[in-house]
Amino acid sequence: MRRNNEDRLMGGHKPTPSEDAPPLANPMDFVTPSEFVQIPSKGRYPEDHPLHGKDSIEIKYMTAKDEDILTNRSLLKKGLAIDRLIQNIVKDKSISARSLYIGDRNAIIIHARASAYGTDYRTSISCPACGETSKFKFNLADYEEYNGDDTEGTDIIDNEDGTFSVTLPMSTIIARIRPLTGQDEVEMISGGKSKDATNNLITKQIKLFIVDLNGHTDPKTINYVVDNMTAGDSRYIRDCFKIISPDIKMEQLFVCKHCEHEEAVTVPFGTDFFWPDR
Repeated sequence: MRRNNEDRLMGGHKPTPSEDAPPLANPMDFVTPSEFVQIPSKGRYPEDHPLHGKDSIEIKYMTAKDEDILTNRSLLKKGLAIDRLIQNIVKDKSISARSLYIGDRNAIIIHARASAYGTDYRTSISCPACGETSKFKFNLADYEEYNGDDTEGTDIIDNEDGTFSVTLPMSTIIARIRPLTGQDEVEMISGGKSKDATNNLITKQIKLFIVDLNGHTDPKTINYVVDNMTAGDSRYIRDCFKIISPDIKMEQLFVCKHCEHEEAVTVPFGTDFFWPDR
């Protein structure tokens, strides 16, 4: 069920300095405020992960230095600006930004942006019907949290260690899969050995979220099976992957001012997401 998260994003939170903060040396000293962000995964990480069993993560409010990260041409070119930002604002430095599930990273990004610039996000939308571009305002507090646990009615088995087991319908191979992390996202953006992130997107993603196939964990076996599996098995395992992946769902009704077409659209995280038009 969709819910309004205005209080969680902005209104219901009054940032306070950390209790263990040192006394202010002079009037110009201050402690960057922070907030706790509810994570969609609900802490379903492996036992050795710092967020195992936790349902929230503490992040600092963005600063001017964080804005520097978002304008760093080198980081932007490599697709690493958001990754570096997340690492910078997470309070617990034992947590690696790249070890976080993509859905949890999305929650952090949305809250960081909302605390910095507010919950209104104005951007341009291309109409799915006529192709004309229109300005549209999204409310970042209006989202749906999906916990990645809607496995009822499927044959997906929760192994309770951050992985899930499924049986491919055509080959009957038992595949153990997991949600993708920031590290996986970085690998997909970088393009791997091919240096082209647009190549082999389907098989690349499958190879990243598979843990093992019938107990075989070696990359050579996994790569061979994925490259040669039937389209039916490929579609099935990708559908299972979507079901077990926690995320933030942000779909809002778009009405085209040119042709009056109505359609629910997903909030685009474009280059202007952190740079609102004021």
